[in-house]
Amino acid sequence: MKSFVSVAALLSAALAQSTFEPSDFNVTEALLKNGVDCTSLKIIFGNDQVETRSESSYTSFVNAFWSNQQREIKPECIFKPEKALDVSTAVLISRLTDCPFAAKSGGHSPVPGGSNINGGITISFEKMNSLAISSDKKVLSFQPGHTWLSVYTFAEKQGVAVNGGRVSTVGVGGLTLGGGISYTSSANGLACDNVVSFEVVTASGIIINVSETQYADLYWALRGGGNNFGLVTKFNLEAFPLGQVWGGQRIYTQEAMPALIDAYFNLGQQEEDPKAHQILSFAFSAPNVALAIVELEYVAPVANATVMAEYNAINSPTIADTTGIKTLARLTTGLDESGASSPGRQLFITWSTKLDKDLATITKDIFYEELPTISDAAGLVPALSLQVLTKSLLQKTKKRGGNPLGLDPASGPLMNCLIAFSWTNKADDSRIHKFAERVRSRSVAAATAKGKSYPYLYMNYAAPWQNPIESYGSANKARLLNIAQKYDPTEVFQQLQPGYFKLQGAPMPMP
Repeated sequence: MKSFVSVAALLSAALAQSTFEPSDFNVTEALLKNGVDCTSLKIIFGNDQVETRSESSYTSFVNAFWSNQQREIKPECIFKPEKALDVSTAVLISRLTDCPFAAKSGGHSPVPGGSNINGGITISFEKMNSLAISSDKKVLSFQPGHTWLSVYTFAEKQGVAVNGGRVSTVGVGGLTLGGGISYTSSANGLACDNVVSFEVVTASGIIINVSETQYADLYWALRGGGNNFGLVTKFNLEAFPLGQVWGGQRIYTQEAMPALIDAYFNLGQQEEDPKAHQILSFAFSAPNVALAIVELEYVAPVANATVMAEYNAINSPTIADTTGIKTLARLTTGLDESGASSPGRQLFITWSTKLDKDLATITKDIFYEELPTISDAAGLVPALSLQVLTKSLLQKTKKRGGNPLGLDPASGPLMNCLIAFSWTNKADDSRIHKFAERVRSRSVAAATAKGKSYPYLYMNYAAPWQNPIESYGSANKARLLNIAQKYDPTEVFQQLQPGYFKLQGAPMPMP
């Protein structure tokens, strides 16, 4: 009761000031009022919530990161909070001791330091795993310890779904705060657009509920602004009725690529049926055989929806076809089985253009032209994926007061490009990074020459040397900086949580 009263008192005091955090805020006093008089997490929370370097559980935790670059990072300790107050205490301890921290939801980021930190505190949300649905089944609530598989599995039992991720092992936290493209995005927008409210631990340890009507400026910032404003300890997302859907993958050889690009472009342009979803990818298989992989979904249990007719009419034989009637949870495991969560060294790089059929072909050709320069890298699994940010999706980014991503519905539809890599040898890092940048640079130049370039960078696909916040536009960046200054005047989430994409720049220089 003492802790609750002290936090409420701090909140009242803060709200009485002209800024959210009073200029004379005392971290030590706040920490003591939380019932803590020691800076040792191990002493405060015990062995079950804190892992240190001498413990086998520490090693197991670090080795479970998806990206090997994140596995190479060694925190001083791993803290596993059980409730928002624990997170508040960790933030205050970090401020008191000037100890840096990172926060891990699913840990699926390829960015070094995105959810792990050298010599500091890695906060793992794995013990914060509550799930609940409102009595009217319109809002699904979950904490950041979940992956999308567990969220969808719970939601299915309620006869509902939410706009979430498409790979089962991806955590709910990073995907939602970075935007979140979903199977149902054409109908509902991005994951962030469907957040009704957040529970947030602020830099001063105060726990607040953030929505369109409470702390509306922070609500806007969190929907695409990443980890720059606070630690989210609960997401409340709009739920909608849904049973099974149709979807899966089809794999083709090279001769099908022109027909696939035609179908991709035409489906991306249509506006009549927002239930359609697609990802068109280009890859290769030993011995250097080019392959095309199309991921298709129709958000209803309809196997031959009219909107998919052009894809269904492609007469080239498939190497494999996993399409069928499934649940959303089963679809997410399908992407895992195709290698989306295979361990190894990892890299994403992204860019956006106006949707254009010729550009899709040019981008694919550039990818294959450059590929021989790295094709001998050990364990290499490269793929170029083309998605569409449909006009319907772009329009939905304006609901609930909009988000900071700077996406203009009048500019759509857009082609979102992603190159994803997995490889095994650290010695190949530099040439793979340079390959990725060459493909991106050449593709953007081709788009610019056609008058089809577009600045938006999807944060969840960005390379460590890219700057998604800058791509949102100067006005939105300035607004984000002002909001951060209001709720975090001492830059806790810029300086003490240095990983991932910060407001002032990219995590690492261009290769």
